[in-house]
Amino acid sequence: MTATIRTARIEAERDRLFDLLPAHIRSADAAGGYPLLALLQILAGGFAEVDAEVDTLYDGIFAETAPEAMLADLAALIAAEPLQPLPEGTGQSMRAYIANTLRYRRGKGTARVLEALASDAGGFGAVAVEYYTRLARLAHMADIRPERPALARPVGGGTAAATATAFDRLARLVDVRSIARAGGRHHVPNVGVHLLRPAAPEFAGPTDLGPFSDADLAGVPPARPWRIGAQVHAGYFQLAPVEGEPLRLFNPDRRSQDTEGRVVESDLADRLQRLPLHLETEELRESALEGRAPRLDETPWFDALARPFAIYLGRAVSGAMRYSRVPPEQILIANLDDPPADPTLRPAATRPHRWFTGGTATPVRHDAVSSIACGFDPVTGRLIAATGTTVEAVRIAYAAGIGRETGAGPHDRNEAEVPFELIDSPQGSILVWLVGASDDPVPAGVSVAATLGDALTAWNGQDRSGKRGFIILRSCGRAGGAGLSAKLVAGSELHIVAARWVSPQVRADVAVDTARLGYLVRQARQFAIDAPLKVDAQTAGGGRLVLDGLILTAGLTLEDSGIADLVVRHCTLRAPGATALGSLGPLAGGRVEIADSITGPLNLDGSEGGQLVVRDSIVAADGAAGPVIDADGVDADWRNLTLIGTAGVKSIEATNCIFMGPVTAQRTQAGCVRYSWVAESGALPRRFRCQPDLAIAGAAERKGGMLTDTEKATVRLGVQPTLLDTALCEPTLAMLHPMTGDAIARGGEGESEMGAFSRAAAALRMGNVHSLFDDYLPFGNEAGLIDDTRSSAVSMRRNRP
Repeated sequence: MTATIRTARIEAERDRLFDLLPAHIRSADAAGGYPLLALLQILAGGFAEVDAEVDTLYDGIFAETAPEAMLADLAALIAAEPLQPLPEGTGQSMRAYIANTLRYRRGKGTARVLEALASDAGGFGAVAVEYYTRLARLAHMADIRPERPALARPVGGGTAAATATAFDRLARLVDVRSIARAGGRHHVPNVGVHLLRPAAPEFAGPTDLGPFSDADLAGVPPARPWRIGAQVHAGYFQLAPVEGEPLRLFNPDRRSQDTEGRVVESDLADRLQRLPLHLETEELRESALEGRAPRLDETPWFDALARPFAIYLGRAVSGAMRYSRVPPEQILIANLDDPPADPTLRPAATRPHRWFTGGTATPVRHDAVSSIACGFDPVTGRLIAATGTTVEAVRIAYAAGIGRETGAGPHDRNEAEVPFELIDSPQGSILVWLVGASDDPVPAGVSVAATLGDALTAWNGQDRSGKRGFIILRSCGRAGGAGLSAKLVAGSELHIVAARWVSPQVRADVAVDTARLGYLVRQARQFAIDAPLKVDAQTAGGGRLVLDGLILTAGLTLEDSGIADLVVRHCTLRAPGATALGSLGPLAGGRVEIADSITGPLNLDGSEGGQLVVRDSIVAADGAAGPVIDADGVDADWRNLTLIGTAGVKSIEATNCIFMGPVTAQRTQAGCVRYSWVAESGALPRRFRCQPDLAIAGAAERKGGMLTDTEKATVRLGVQPTLLDTALCEPTLAMLHPMTGDAIARGGEGESEMGAFSRAAAALRMGNVHSLFDDYLPFGNEAGLIDDTRSSAVSMRRNRP
């Protein structure tokens, strides 16, 4: 029971007991300063504890409500197979697996149950494939299967994209190897469970056609102009926050809640492809013109909830922006990997269609045109408005992939240690500015700023000593300009947060608590800052700055005075080709913390001391030359970090890290590196259970002597981690390749993987799923897990046109 819930229960029980007393006793107690009420509060504490234990006992009867600590008892009661515990913060519970165990047993031996196990025990979107159905013939030549001709389907266009996936329909010859031990697939007893590792958090948008205001679309990110060369052309937009980069759209997770249903391709959180969406929009256009219902088997992607994406085109009406959602039949799916040869070209505003119906003597020809609002590429996130269409702003609701919910995005960022309820006590200690459109009424004591720059100017002009400031970016948006500056003084604290803002409810029968300003819901919001952000501490020691849910595309600079504490959490911090986070002067003992973030190079002056703390993050070169982390004189404390490049620090404590380049610590007599992959060369303190150290020691033990340099290089290469992508704009950034061995995939602390996605524990979850196969497969069958997660390079080759 949390402290807030416990306090609320005690107060409710106290008030209930106090109301049972006669009125004259309550009046006398009030006149005496409520000593009796204070006594009842002490007694109510015991009652609240007993009530909480009784509630927990009742909750523990059901898998849906049982506390995590009681799930093991329920699992033992129904003899559910125990699974390996996952690291704290994984976000994957065994609750669904335990609750559905009896249902699994009723469906034992079916592919549907294997899919459900992969979902409930592993959290993966998965498809089970019985490979005997894909065989053109069986083991002996006499057993020809006419329903599986050994030829690829010449029409449809999706054959290459589906090859080797769960939806590969090509007929194959028999492969007698074991699927679990030798990688075989197409054999009668083999069952493959194809899974996808990336998560796909989703920005949801309204489902009707509009019109909408900026407030209605507060949770839908805006697109920026797609600059071609040095020019911006009318009607050209890109969804990626960094100029010129792509943004790969994913299908949101739409797995059916129907316990009897099988997973289909449009249910899975995977990269969107152009061709299936093009065929569906063409069918929607044609069926509308022909006056018939769309064929259900040809329209699986776009649904009534505005998924997999929704486009909102905006035009200024009477000085205010008004948006309308583009129906799927008015979207032309296009390949916009490269801009058109003539950047002034735009798609035609109409698309012709011809069809025939039966006539008395000859078929009757019909000609019609359908409207086109825009051309859109879901593979790059780029859009071009149709010819003659005036479009001044674009917002797009979409889902994007990531190995774990890291960086800015719509995912839930609420945690116990971050402020949720803002209570101004003592009065005037908290300053709040709201930025962005919203229909939520603004309570007294809270200010509204038109832009982020205005909010920073208002904060900088305040008496900030001893004050906490909150700049709440309550709608997805962008801020530009020549530059933004946040000024801090000793004892001040400023939070710049992308979050939903909820004002306190006002009721006529309840007294207004003026100290309660409102609530921060850190979810479904992100905000892009295109201008350089500077932090200036105007007094020695500086203050504290917290950035949360932001995308910085032009970097963050700490001015000469330094700060006492900088926290960057759930942010994407970049300045392509340059330093993403730099200090122009000594940190002077200041502390920089980066958590659950994606950043470019860090350049910190530690000549007067300082500390760099990194948790669950990715740091990469982002096109810049030189060290990725240049922090000589800074003490480093890193956990679950993937470092794509070189680094230099004063001292280092590191756990579950992947160092793809040499890391040099000035002081090697202090600190320790644990459960990490360490690149060759560099200088580090003592190491504990690191790779390739363990692999080399094991090889030497098997040889019975020292290894030569060539043998060491061979062993090192055999356990080296391979990353799917290293570009910061790609969804599979820093994810381990499926072929990465257990030395890395399960070499971290607690057998989790090394690197930024350690808390995702993908290999552990896959192991849990695999451990259940024997109990749920028919005798003689064998199942294997097949990871269909692919890099962007491989996916692009499969996604033509």
